[in-house]
Amino acid sequence: MYRKFIISILLIVVVFISSIKVLDDVSSQRLDRAFTRSVTVFAIARGLNGLISVVQGTEVYATPAGVGVNFAVGQVLDPLNDMVERFSWVMLMSSVSLGVQEVILRLGKTELVQILLALSSAVIILMLWSRQLWHKSSFNLIFKAFVIVSFLRFVAPLIVLLNAAVFSYALEPKYENAKISLELTQKESKVLVQKVQQKQNQKHSWIDSLNLTKQLEEFRLQMQTLWTDLHEKFSLAIDYMLTLITIFIIESVLFPLLALWGFMRIFREFLSFDIAQIFEPKLRR
Repeated sequence: MYRKFIISILLIVVVFISSIKVLDDVSSQRLDRAFTRSVTVFAIARGLNGLISVVQGTEVYATPAGVGVNFAVGQVLDPLNDMVERFSWVMLMSSVSLGVQEVILRLGKTELVQILLALSSAVIILMLWSRQLWHKSSFNLIFKAFVIVSFLRFVAPLIVLLNAAVFSYALEPKYENAKISLELTQKESKVLVQKVQQKQNQKHSWIDSLNLTKQLEEFRLQMQTLWTDLHEKFSLAIDYMLTLITIFIIESVLFPLLALWGFMRIFREFLSFDIAQIFEPKLRR
């Protein structure tokens, strides 16, 4: 008797939780935040890509009295350019994963799923408490249908909420640090790029200079300093992007797949279990 009572209560609770949609609202908010993080970081990366487009191929010339000095500053951007392309691919993969979760989340909220869930649970309860309606094969079939519909209804919200919990407690500090640092690096790099452009457009009165060698050396040192600073900033940007790539792969790909695999294992166990055998002896008495 207590088994039938517990199962009946659980079925009613599942249908009730499904109808109030609190789980959906919370999971939708968490998913929106994930989208916002993705868009924010991708915008920063695109800003760096814009700097690459401006500087790549830029050369600074100084040719006083036939003596040439040439600085191809765009060469320092090649590693960052490759990293931005990889990062764009990861962000695309992350967006697709979030989009799939959103589709499954919306599918689970449809009225059809809610009706099927309520109808199957009502039939199960009736079969449990009525000997005339009891039929072992039909009970197993309907119960498995209830499990399938419940899986569709709750798997996406649960994965989103579990993912959000993992992000909050394990990944968020690293994400915030990498994002803020990447933003700062972008701003500092923009300043350096502007200095490079100024050097490119600068006109030197080399002929009027009385100390050509000193002028050339100062110019060379200035450009070398700019080159070193750019290289340092872009190396830092690569490090921050690697950190963000790791975070987004874990958050948007690895953990959802791992959680889905775990739910699928539980789901398969439910489908293979003969739930009717628990109640059949009691109903025959």
